[in-house]
Amino acid sequence: MMPAVSFGYKCQECGEGTVREQIFHGYKTRLKGLPLTVDDARIGVCDKCGARHFDQSETKRWKTLLDEKYAEAYLQPSDIQDLIKQLGLSMEQFANLSGCTRQSLYNWQRPERSAPQSRMADLFLRLIRESRKVGAINVLDFLTEEAGKLGFDLEVAIGTQGKRSLLTIARKVRRESTGEEIPKSLALAAETKSCPDDVILESEEGQRVGRLVYDFLEAELKVEFLQVVPFDEFDAEILLKDGTHVSCKQSVIKNGEATLLEETKYQQDDIARVRFFA
Repeated sequence: MMPAVSFGYKCQECGEGTVREQIFHGYKTRLKGLPLTVDDARIGVCDKCGARHFDQSETKRWKTLLDEKYAEAYLQPSDIQDLIKQLGLSMEQFANLSGCTRQSLYNWQRPERSAPQSRMADLFLRLIRESRKVGAINVLDFLTEEAGKLGFDLEVAIGTQGKRSLLTIARKVRRESTGEEIPKSLALAAETKSCPDDVILESEEGQRVGRLVYDFLEAELKVEFLQVVPFDEFDAEILLKDGTHVSCKQSVIKNGEATLLEETKYQQDDIARVRFFA
């Protein structure tokens, strides 16, 4: 049941009209910096100047909808408990490590918590967990990927290193739609395991940059470039579909091909995104 709203008063903007309730279907807004679409938003609109007014009980309902929508986007109480145990720290020690208060940490771990930790605190907790799992990580890449999960498409400047970056997204397509044959050097690998679909790396503009191919004989994941790229050597940060980050360093392009991962079990279907640095 929706809470009652209080409209019908004189507009404070123009001082002449009356604020009356209107229902907006599919109303798009932002709360706590996150996008939210409210199916039936109840908003007061002045019948004279059109100014919009928002009732406190209605915006409170929106915040509840926001928490429900993004509940899975935050570390759950059990995740935080597991992280503390994995690090071998007490509650007080972990609070000192993460810069939060012990009371906040206690509240985040409660199964019946009324609200999750802030987005900033959640990202920091995820950074700690990811660092423990894989070691050194690129913080900007990590934060960019996390923002992408919420629908924010960001391109972060590299900074003082002066490196250019190219973000590509892995997408599966029918092989015949690529208009290219598998290179002869990888033909044997293709015959070793049937692969009716190709995994293409597309730029944010939708251009096909390369094709991922797994060489079963060498246990290597390679990229065959489908267009000329402005570099002959690159580093790459690779996001796997399970959320793991891996990287390659100083890979050299030869005859339009380059190795992304050596002696790896990860194949083309495991890849979500690849960011090239040159």
